[in-house]
Amino acid sequence: MPEHVVQIPPKQAGAKTQVQFGIKITNNTANPRNFLLFAARPEFFQANKQKVLQFGPNANTAASPELSDFKLLMPGESVTFLVEGSFEWFKSELKFAFIRKDATYWWYGNFELGTYSINVIYENPYPAWEQASWGDGIISFMPMRKQPRNNYLTPEIIKIEDVWVGNIFTSPLEFRLIQ
Repeated sequence: MPEHVVQIPPKQAGAKTQVQFGIKITNNTANPRNFLLFAARPEFFQANKQKVLQFGPNANTAASPELSDFKLLMPGESVTFLVEGSFEWFKSELKFAFIRKDATYWWYGNFELGTYSINVIYENPYPAWEQASWGDGIISFMPMRKQPRNNYLTPEIIKIEDVWVGNIFTSPLEFRLIQ
């Protein structure tokens, strides 16, 4: 999180304060490894270490990774995966709104002025992905299955294998909300 002091938005319709956060990923293995830069979300804690309430994920649609969301890292190589959300007023409560790349909505709130901490959760449960066509011309990546799909795939299938699998929670980073 580049900014450790965040000014809250004024209590006006549409007013927002954008906040960028992310995770630095390093390939600590002896082999090249793919990382999916697609699914990360924040987790907030109050100064007393109590978790800030979160609401989500809510989804009205779905989005799939694109080829550009996969990053091949050589041993020792790093990449920074940044995303952003915003502090906004909803009625009389200050909330943090975040839309993940998979189109899920997350809301965190009721924030007040003061000190908080954030950590980022990075996750990928699938070791391999393949490009699939949905018959409507839209081509997207989805987890690779052991059984081939029935004639929905394009003749030239792109497969991304050896994708890092797991959940990572960064160390908490302290920040302050000011007026």
